[in-house]
Amino acid sequence: MCGRLGCPGIFVITCSPHLSLLLRRSFSVITRNVSACISDIQKQSTQDGSCTQTIIYLKGCPLYCNWCPNPEFRNPGVRLLWDPIRAKHYEDGRIYSVQEVLELCLDNHDPVRRTVSGVTLTGGEAMMQHTFLHELLSHLKDLGVHTTVETTGYVPEAQFAKLLPLIDHLIFYLKHYEREAHRKITGVYNDLIIENLRNSLSGPSEVEVRLTLISGLNDRPEDAEGFARLLQRIGVKQVQLFPFNNQADPSGRHNAPDNASLFTELELAAYQEAFLSHRMNCS
Repeated sequence: MCGRLGCPGIFVITCSPHLSLLLRRSFSVITRNVSACISDIQKQSTQDGSCTQTIIYLKGCPLYCNWCPNPEFRNPGVRLLWDPIRAKHYEDGRIYSVQEVLELCLDNHDPVRRTVSGVTLTGGEAMMQHTFLHELLSHLKDLGVHTTVETTGYVPEAQFAKLLPLIDHLIFYLKHYEREAHRKITGVYNDLIIENLRNSLSGPSEVEVRLTLISGLNDRPEDAEGFARLLQRIGVKQVQLFPFNNQADPSGRHNAPDNASLFTELELAAYQEAFLSHRMNCS
């Protein structure tokens, strides 16, 4: 579920004494035993090279989506896996403390004063490791760093509500509008997901709703109408569609079933029309 990269909330990283003092104060109050299993940490520059986004892939996901391209992310711990190409075992993650991750996020001490655009937390389901997430997001917020979190929304309401004020940009992925169909393709019902989405719309975060359209699972005209009615009812104003064959998908990690067919422009336009007819922006 990797997020679309951008440069909101620019935070200038320098080697100034003031920043060093700020970092020392922030690190001094970090709970030392808070940690999380992370699969990867990446730094990605924007196209013009003016800023850098740190993307953190946390392990663990409560959903069992039929089309999941990274099923190893479901397990929240470090596992030893076999790589047949290199003919060797490797660990699919590593345990990081909050302090380690915070230092990695803020290590761009560039003499030409390049900037950090923010931090994106994804997974798996990043909110599964909610204690770690709360601590990390709290410190990033104190330091003025823009934060983005990608979520399936399948998180206990109390934990979701506690994290929401710390998130600048929330990317919410919906799998299916219908309760039983959602359980069939993900292993869980969507009641909790819908409630968390509804609550997020009245919170402080900018909320972006994304629908990954999987041929044979949620791509029919009646599916478009079902999504549109649900989202209009709970107050969503705008939706982004990502057909599985769309190369603009920012994550590049969505796969369709083997027997799936490609979306045509005409089919996508018809899908969008359902949302437009409900007075919702759709791109």
